[in-house]
Amino acid sequence: MGKKKVPSEDLIVPPQDQRICGTICVCQMTLVLSSVALVYLTVAIYMPSTRAFKSGIDETPVMCTTTRAVNKENCDWGSCGEWCLSKTSGACIQIYVNLRNNGTNLTFQNCTNSANKTCYGIDQDRADKARCINDECKNLTGTFNCTAGQCLNITDAFECVFKNTDSPVKCSGRRGKINCMDITGLYSCTRGTCRKIRTPYNCDRRCLDIPTRNKNVVILSGDKVYMSRCQNAINIDTGDEVWNETEDNVVMASCYYINNAADRVDAIDKMDAVDCINGSTLDKGMLTDLTNFTYLSHLHVSVATLIPEIAPPDIDLTISNESRLMINLEGCVNTLMDECKEFLKDFGRDGSDHNARARFPCFYAPQKKDVVVARFDLEVTYRQFLIASVIPSVLFVVSCLVLLLCQKTVYVGDDAKMRFKGCVDTDTILSKNALDQNQDDNGAGGGGDEVMAL
Repeated sequence: MGKKKVPSEDLIVPPQDQRICGTICVCQMTLVLSSVALVYLTVAIYMPSTRAFKSGIDETPVMCTTTRAVNKENCDWGSCGEWCLSKTSGACIQIYVNLRNNGTNLTFQNCTNSANKTCYGIDQDRADKARCINDECKNLTGTFNCTAGQCLNITDAFECVFKNTDSPVKCSGRRGKINCMDITGLYSCTRGTCRKIRTPYNCDRRCLDIPTRNKNVVILSGDKVYMSRCQNAINIDTGDEVWNETEDNVVMASCYYINNAADRVDAIDKMDAVDCINGSTLDKGMLTDLTNFTYLSHLHVSVATLIPEIAPPDIDLTISNESRLMINLEGCVNTLMDECKEFLKDFGRDGSDHNARARFPCFYAPQKKDVVVARFDLEVTYRQFLIASVIPSVLFVVSCLVLLLCQKTVYVGDDAKMRFKGCVDTDTILSKNALDQNQDDNGAGGGGDEVMAL
């Protein structure tokens, strides 16, 4: 006789307790994410914060002035990198600065007839450019600064005085286009015919009609000129009067920031100047009704008499003539929001385009003057370190403890359902007792049949 076929039954997995499954899944996910966060934050937060705590950098800012910005193809350091987890490689920009102590803070009192003027140079991002490779140089007229066939129009911003030029290069026509594809230097062009300007030459900003009539205070601040007629000047730090209009001259200084009387509503008779250097006086006969930016700069540097009591010379405040500038101690950021693009644009202005050099607060360690950073705040660093340490660590520990607790208290019953120990329901107990009783009866019946057969 053939074997009797036992009908198969589909295994039914009972629905699990969502509280148990959800708790285990959430804890496992939290454990993994907190572990990854701890590894990443070690490089992004913990190690940089530790270096900041041990750096010895003074939290009191000093002043930096950009002296040169170098674009190098291969370098071992850069002023700013967009991703700290990768080593600096390839092209980068290195910014060098002059490091000095802070200058004098001045307030000019009882000021009237105030005025200011901004002398714009060339904005590299917005200025008109012509690419000779695209046949855009065939009609050039004016003064152009060219680099590898791309010419920047500087006619409206600068007035260049020169004596000698090279032989003309014609940029129109097919042959002329080829000739102008690689031109580099300063060129004077007329309808596409360009002559390279030979040294020596002098290019000054076209910033005319600066009103200096009836002014006895002239403050230079980057590309801006602030003018007014004031009664006296007070050193804010000491409270001493350092200049008075009775001296019948013109006071000049170079300051980082001006809270101009013309821009203030609450105190229209005051002008506050922050971080002033190279204080000097000038005979009032040297100024006419109108002047230009170049002439004012010349007077301040070469003609005016230095008065250290007004504002000290920058040479007396110098800490280091050339230091490397980095955005922070790491020289990089992790936000991936093009921070370095803006940083290099603002802090990389070295005056090579005839604009004012970048001037800004910076930080340094007295024992290491060759490196300065633009961003340094120990309070913020400590707060970031605390948050980055506590939150992922607490999540990691709590998730581990919950998973260990689940391992000790959760078991899977005979019906493939997960339960907490000590929380078995009555129906399950009755079903288990009935199953055990049925197995006992079957075992006893089988034994009787064996006896009867014997």
